[in-house]
Amino acid sequence: MSHKRKIMMIDIDGVVCEHVDNEHPEKMETAQPLIEAIAKINSWYDHGHYICFFTARTDDHRAVTEAWLRRHGVKHHQIIFNKPRLRLGEEYHYIDDKPIRATTYKGKFTDFVRKQKEVLVFEDD
Repeated sequence: MSHKRKIMMIDIDGVVCEHVDNEHPEKMETAQPLIEAIAKINSWYDHGHYICFFTARTDDHRAVTEAWLRRHGVKHHQIIFNKPRLRLGEEYHYIDDKPIRATTYKGKFTDFVRKQKEVLVFEDD
């Protein structure tokens, strides 16, 4: 990754810990941490990148989520709760007037590499 500061928007469930649905908040406190993911995120934090968790957990889950992150030593700057939940066939689109990159997490953090991929863009005037 380049030395330019990155703002990382990272999901929690299935990325930092085992996936826990909002319908089972009693499992959030004991969710198993994904140790390699936490180490990579903490490394990004230590290298000066901004870590923001963006989760579909609701405001009702704030206390248990913050306690879990502290207990497992997960470094971060911010947490945004209430991300809209996807249904089958839906996808997220983040639209901004600044450059963005989207990375789908597939179970393991590795180094970033550049690849040519098809992306959706707005039609030029």
